[in-house]
Amino acid sequence: MAIIFAILVSVITAFPQVYFRIDHKDLYQEGTQVIEMLPHGPWAQRVREIQDGHGLGNIHQKEGKNDPYIYQPLGPMIVAYAGSIFNLDINNTLLLSRFVLPFIIFLLIYGFVFLVSRDKFAALASSIVLLLADSLMSYSGITQLLQGVSPDHFLRLARPVNPAVIYLFLFAFLLFFWQFYRKGNWKHGALSVIALGLNFYNYFYTWTYLYAFGSILILLLIIQRNWKQSLRIGGVFVGGAIVAIPYFINMYRASQFPTFKDMGISSGIILSHQPLFIGSSIIIALLFYLFLFPRIDKEKYLFGLAILLTPFLTMNQQVLTGRLMQPDHYHWFFHKPLAVIFVLITIFYLFDRRHLDLYKKIFAILVITSSIATAVFIQAYSYKYDSRDGGKIAIERQKYGPVMDWLNSNVEKEAQIFGTNDTAEMVVLYTSLNVLYHDGICCTSISVTKTTLYETMFTFFRLNEVDAQSAYEAFSRERAFVSRHIFGIYYRKLYGAYEAIPDEKFEEIVVLYKTTLSTPTSLWLKQIFAKYEVEYLVWDKIKDPLWQLDKYTFLEKSAEFGDIVIYHFNP
Repeated sequence: MAIIFAILVSVITAFPQVYFRIDHKDLYQEGTQVIEMLPHGPWAQRVREIQDGHGLGNIHQKEGKNDPYIYQPLGPMIVAYAGSIFNLDINNTLLLSRFVLPFIIFLLIYGFVFLVSRDKFAALASSIVLLLADSLMSYSGITQLLQGVSPDHFLRLARPVNPAVIYLFLFAFLLFFWQFYRKGNWKHGALSVIALGLNFYNYFYTWTYLYAFGSILILLLIIQRNWKQSLRIGGVFVGGAIVAIPYFINMYRASQFPTFKDMGISSGIILSHQPLFIGSSIIIALLFYLFLFPRIDKEKYLFGLAILLTPFLTMNQQVLTGRLMQPDHYHWFFHKPLAVIFVLITIFYLFDRRHLDLYKKIFAILVITSSIATAVFIQAYSYKYDSRDGGKIAIERQKYGPVMDWLNSNVEKEAQIFGTNDTAEMVVLYTSLNVLYHDGICCTSISVTKTTLYETMFTFFRLNEVDAQSAYEAFSRERAFVSRHIFGIYYRKLYGAYEAIPDEKFEEIVVLYKTTLSTPTSLWLKQIFAKYEVEYLVWDKIKDPLWQLDKYTFLEKSAEFGDIVIYHFNP
């Protein structure tokens, strides 16, 4: 049954991408680049960067390819190399990951829950809920579903790399570590060390969560005066840190860059010692566990208790460190999923204790069927109505297909392209070229300086013919863009919205822009494109009607595809 459900989860996860090919088979002609439903964020772009033979120092721009990475490379490497083994393009690489990763993750979750609970129904229900119905884990998600609206842009599991590979290494560690914790077998201990160490190279919030969990578990064992077990478990976490030595060396090298501090701020790190509220769902899960989970097996009880106490540490680490990161990441990927798992384990234990076998099966069937129904609804709704990633928007993006074909055929690899964010998304994903601008570039690489950010942003306002008199009004209309481009998610995290950038900071940027206007726009553009080695520009006449690139003598029209024109920069 576990294998059957693992296959079902894989099919549901990958089905929208498969159905798009069936639904629009006329698009798939030999030699034509098809823009499939856009993958989530930069994760797919990191996969493509690995396939192109680069690291993750700077996935967008020409500069900084070999700089120390900030976002860990292991997840994109796994997806990229799996595709490369079968010589797949990026679309098929992502499709392969959507089939294979959910299958493996389901079996890992099933194995972990079954080993802890010794209950197949608990293991099946936990795996299905976690992977297909995480929307049901929040009040807002349930509310949207009852209103007939999808709470997600497709299943989170369908995103490339994240969270699929997060769960891969998280539950691989928990499965091996549980075996070591229970049996003391050093084979499982060694596997735990390897899995824990690999988490350092995969996702920052995973290894910090696991070390918080390990600290609490060791503390509970010390309170129980179980010194031997404490030392054995401590050895696993010391071993994991040894495996992570290259990661720490990389981060030390990154910290020596002058842009490191600014990038941390742009990524949402806030200086604060203020404690955070844990969340009612986590507190309810803890109370449920404390009062109803059996204490006969003390080791098992302490293990689950440590997992449910970990949110109190991860959500409030800033009380000690003074640096508030993005606690939502802990909540989404660790706190709630593991709380749900241990609540379900407790519920199934209560059925067994009262010998309610029929009710236990009915409850399991209800959980499994409702989870599958939720996932099917989310996938179908997102395909039909999603204005960001759905089937309709993918059809609209087909206009970029001929553009990508032309760039791949006529532009030398690693050349730099200038265009809007839509252009950048496609270029990085479907070609081996680089882009000067990409939304959120300020918090993805230490090679991106403030000077680059200001000059890139001012170039957009120059192309839109914003002069000194209209500058403040024009910048005000794009206040969120200005804030996000220069400061990343900092002000959204600090004050709740990108637009909440302080007036004095905003006005400083406008004044700085005005001072650059002493240089004529034609000369400014020529200097910027030469400085950043821009070779081609992609202009969407409909989206950016004010650019009027034809009037610049140093730009030569190279190709035109409907409303999109490609220009060559000839200094």
